[in-house]
Amino acid sequence: MNFYYIMRNVLFDGLTKEQIQALLPCLGAVERSYAKDEVIIPAGQPLHSLGLILEGDVRIEHVSSWGDVEILTIMEEGKTFGEAAACARDTELMVDYVAERDCRVLFLDVERILRPCEKACPSHNLIVSNLIALLARRNLELARRSFVMTSRTIRGKVLSYLSTAARAYGTMSFDIPYNREQLASYLGVDRSALSAELGRMQRAGLIRFKKNHFELLQ
Repeated sequence: MNFYYIMRNVLFDGLTKEQIQALLPCLGAVERSYAKDEVIIPAGQPLHSLGLILEGDVRIEHVSSWGDVEILTIMEEGKTFGEAAACARDTELMVDYVAERDCRVLFLDVERILRPCEKACPSHNLIVSNLIALLARRNLELARRSFVMTSRTIRGKVLSYLSTAARAYGTMSFDIPYNREQLASYLGVDRSALSAELGRMQRAGLIRFKKNHFELLQ
């Protein structure tokens, strides 16, 4: 098992590789692989484990009763997904988790994380604290998306999203995890209208972009 992204995830902050290796069986760790566009976890069922992406990306999407697909976000390597739903216990998912590309996911049983360890080991106590921090970060991410969506114009949504991304990456030049269709879905706008607005913003000297690479100029 590749421990690179496991060690870097906030869930395992403060733990050594040896401590994590000893802890994983206690957490019911299971690693699974998925092909591109394969549904990892479908909507309509409860979730009992959180997923940590070891390789590839995971797309979170909502499909309406009419078949319209809205992409909520794409989780990259090293990120976790499903932690809030798993903590909610027996609450049916409202979204699908789908492999954006071939990926490997490490699943951890949330009930085992939250259950007091019989040995009362410091490693287990620390991971419970880290899970709370992880849930808080996820709540802030949802708040940021809500802020992006408050703008009434496409330009306002784009600028808000790119500004947030620039702060997250710590640079004015970065790659986003979405193609045009996915970005339009994330922002809740028409793809053609988005492409036209991006062109106007580039001509106005606000941004520079090529495919999914963006640079903020002002």
